[in-house]
Amino acid sequence: MIKIVLITVGQPSVNPRIVKEADALAGKGYEVTLLYSYVIKWASEKDVNIFEDVKWKYKEVGGSPTSNKLLFIFTKARVQFFYLLQKLFGIKLFNTAERTQARAYDELLHAAKNIKADWYIGHNLGALAIVVNAAKYNNAKAGFDFEDYHRGEGHDKITLKRIIFLENKYIPSLNYYSTSSHFITQNVKLNHPQFKRQVITLLNCFPLLQQPVFVEKVTTNHTLHLFWFSQTIGINRGLEILIMALKLLKNNNIQLTLAGNCSIDFLSYIKNNAGEIFCNIHFAGIIEPANLPAFASNFDVGMAIELSKPYNRDICLTNKIFTYLLAGNAIILSQTAMQNTFNNKFNVGQSFAENNAIELAEKINFYLSLDKLNEQKKHNYELAKSKLNWENESKKLLAIIN
Repeated sequence: MIKIVLITVGQPSVNPRIVKEADALAGKGYEVTLLYSYVIKWASEKDVNIFEDVKWKYKEVGGSPTSNKLLFIFTKARVQFFYLLQKLFGIKLFNTAERTQARAYDELLHAAKNIKADWYIGHNLGALAIVVNAAKYNNAKAGFDFEDYHRGEGHDKITLKRIIFLENKYIPSLNYYSTSSHFITQNVKLNHPQFKRQVITLLNCFPLLQQPVFVEKVTTNHTLHLFWFSQTIGINRGLEILIMALKLLKNNNIQLTLAGNCSIDFLSYIKNNAGEIFCNIHFAGIIEPANLPAFASNFDVGMAIELSKPYNRDICLTNKIFTYLLAGNAIILSQTAMQNTFNNKFNVGQSFAENNAIELAEKINFYLSLDKLNEQKKHNYELAKSKLNWENESKKLLAIIN
């Protein structure tokens, strides 16, 4: 039996992509172990639900506030120490770059080495060095997933230098890498032209098992329900322009639901700027990733409002779009480079120029037409059912492992 170790420096609940990979690989009969480290409290609570019905093993490494607290405190202090060391002496001394990029670098590497596997696959940049070193130690193969274009995430100069160093040092030793969008693939290839092994684009699609029953909007329902979600509801996420558009419309039959952990800054922004539409904005809290498509199906239009800066946001395709498709939502997209290209190809909804509240208001008004709304909802639901789903996308990953 092929043994695979998946490694992330975060938690499963904040990385649905690694959970989907674990499910797909274990579903093919491979022995899968997921190693991860603690990041945030709410994710620990959601992780428990994920672990209830999985076919793979999992292990938290590096301590947490509730489990091996002394190790957690030590590793947090160690990260700060090596960050200071990097500023003073550079990134090559004592694996400074590796230890700064991942709080539990040493512990995760030790745990990975102790599992004799055929493949070590990393998610998040902190796991890149770990999978390569563990694979070399056990004479195995290594893979890595670029869910984001890390060089384009708007980091400070010290962090960017570390990212470039880690990529240049470890990517040549990979047997493959994957990305979450075609534009990210293009950019990583440009940075690493010497890499001649397999490269695949794995879109952030979701399993058909999570697809709810399609519900057509009925003529007696005159309220247009908009939906947006993320781990954090915060400022500089594009939501400000949505609030402006809703204020222009001044229509109480248009309701907006936001799902996620709302920051104090954004809550203050809404209270100070939403005005009379404040009562039309609702907060749903954090929804578990596996439950998001079913939850999203309660709404009419999914909002995929991304900004073009930093550069990573311009070229990525987030899991929002694929959640909305699976749920049978119509979609409104901001015209980032990747979203515009995607919409031109698949016709998933209405797009608007970034930061143009008037145009966004027009696109929202477009879906007040019941016929246009239902036509788009049906198209998107069938698109996910027939093509843009994890069952189809995961075949690329399985082909590499096979």
